[in-house]
Amino acid sequence: MAQDSTAPAVEEALPLAAARPQPEAAPAPALPSPQRPALPPLALAPEATVAVCLDGDTLKLTSRRTVRLAGIDTPVMGGRKKKPQFYAREARDLLNELARGQDVTLYQPATRQQDKYGRLIADICLPDGRSLSAVMLEEGAAFFYPHDDLDPTYQAWLKSLQAEAIHERRGLWAWLLAQPVALKSYIGNRESLRFFPAASQEVQRIKPRNRVHFGTLMDAFLAGYAPARHVSPWPEAPAQ
Repeated sequence: MAQDSTAPAVEEALPLAAARPQPEAAPAPALPSPQRPALPPLALAPEATVAVCLDGDTLKLTSRRTVRLAGIDTPVMGGRKKKPQFYAREARDLLNELARGQDVTLYQPATRQQDKYGRLIADICLPDGRSLSAVMLEEGAAFFYPHDDLDPTYQAWLKSLQAEAIHERRGLWAWLLAQPVALKSYIGNRESLRFFPAASQEVQRIKPRNRVHFGTLMDAFLAGYAPARHVSPWPEAPAQ
């Protein structure tokens, strides 16, 4: 029978045994951070010197070759008739600060060495061993840009670096994820790993079985999708 919770306490209760100290729970083992995979040198240009950075993901070498950093994308600088997107200048300036005038090593993370524009596709490492693609993601100056011909382990590594920057609200993420555009829903294409504003007509061109719904902008980025360039939700740089 259940005891009456209203019954008076016994006046002469037996002495309580001394409480034994409970052992502290062992801390959960830290999950190992994904590491940059070993990559082969880029045969077309294994070593080079950076002349200038054109934007946050494109460099010009002293050999006059142009290099596109693998696995990342940055806000667009714009042109005569278009304003730069948010954080475009900051991304370009950071890359120049890191790489301009540096002797670098180029590695090949993709199955091809060049894109359709003739630009080299490379993971570029500074003299101290840091990957430029990684640093740009860690600093919140770029976002992960998946591609089906990139090494899967390399992509997983970059994706994890982006997730850390998002959670820490570094760089562009602090402002972007506080904007109204961040609360809108998006539809991803399972085949291309690109996402579109849910209201975009482009969504109708995606086969229903390939559509992935994201409730927020952050959800899409954390899933490893990148914004489609021609209907990007990326805002213009705010007025100074």
